Amino acid sequence: MTQFLHQLFSESGEASFSRLGSFLALLFGCGWVSVIVWKTGALPGLEGLALFIASLYGLGKAGETLQRILKGKG
Repeated sequence: MTQFLHQLFSESGEASFSRLGSFLALLFGCGWVSVIVWKTGALPGLEGLALFIASLYGLGKAGETLQRILKGKG
């Protein structure tokens, strides 16, 4: 189980902020939506939350791509 979690939150043996950050945002989002549903009885729009979670992963990947490009030019 420990090995699985290590592989889940890492990329090429190194910790991955985009994966870990996305997971934490997903946990927060699930909790936030649960509280809203519990208090109001209605499901809120999830488009903004989905965009927020996906953008964390996308920003991390964009940063990695930029680093690879810059290393290739040097």
